[in-house]
Amino acid sequence: MHKQDIDKVCKIEFQEFPQKIIRKTVGICNEVFEVKFRNKSYILRINKEKNYLYGTHKFFPLFQKLKIKTPRIIAENYSKNKFAFCYQFLSKIQGKDLGLVIHKLSEKNLKSIAIEISNIFDKFNQIPSKKDFGGISGLNEEKYNSLSEIILNHKQTILDRNEKTGVIDQLLLKILNEVIDTHQDYFLEVKAKLYYDDISSKNIMIHHGKFNGLVDLDFLMKGDYLEAIGRIMASWYGNKHGEIYINEIMKLQKLDDNQKKIVKVYAILNLIYWISEEGIKFNSNSSEVINWNKVRSKKRQVLGLFDEIKN
Repeated sequence: MHKQDIDKVCKIEFQEFPQKIIRKTVGICNEVFEVKFRNKSYILRINKEKNYLYGTHKFFPLFQKLKIKTPRIIAENYSKNKFAFCYQFLSKIQGKDLGLVIHKLSEKNLKSIAIEISNIFDKFNQIPSKKDFGGISGLNEEKYNSLSEIILNHKQTILDRNEKTGVIDQLLLKILNEVIDTHQDYFLEVKAKLYYDDISSKNIMIHHGKFNGLVDLDFLMKGDYLEAIGRIMASWYGNKHGEIYINEIMKLQKLDDNQKKIVKVYAILNLIYWISEEGIKFNSNSSEVINWNKVRSKKRQVLGLFDEIKN
């Protein structure tokens, strides 16, 4: 994305050029910038495909209804008539992603944030169960008969990526197969609930140690909301601050021992999926260069979690 394109978009929407453009490097889907004007700042999100942005437009009323703080859409255009991309300008929520500040937070801060995240799960869980499973974007909705189908699709994605990169070794493949096979009955029986799944280390804005809202609302999931808690565990397993945070969420959700085990299963599945992303270029935030230190670190997390569910 060139500065002159951003300047032109800003001139069209706000009749002035930005004084400063700051590119955000978190995320592998959309190109994101903070654009600063004389008296205001907005978040600009850009993608060549409407589907990757339009969920924020579609789901914003639901988050409002559930009284969950999110950015507001200030301006948007998906026509690609004047530019070769779709874009959204959003109000800026003050703060930083949880993953950038968690090491600075006190136990009191972490438990306070956990209360907010647990409340978000509770609000979504009040919505009646769905008839089918799968992701929902702004334009498309998957309709699978069971969660098992989705997990097997994710497994195939992992295998396809691994043919190009070789980052998933035989031990990780063995663990992947065993975890899926052992819990197949659970995946077939679980009821589909609507939930916001991308709520682990990013998209949670923290300002002065407190929760200040969610960002990046483009996709929702029909499935097992414990998977979202598993993502949180996958992000923070072995991290002192992160474990205070995830344990408080599980306590607030009143998870029993079997549910806690399922959370660990989802953490393993997410970690292996994230490892498979190494060496795959999604956008300018990602690279075809494999970070082997990251691969080894996540593999250690997988092995630790697998040992826990086996013993």
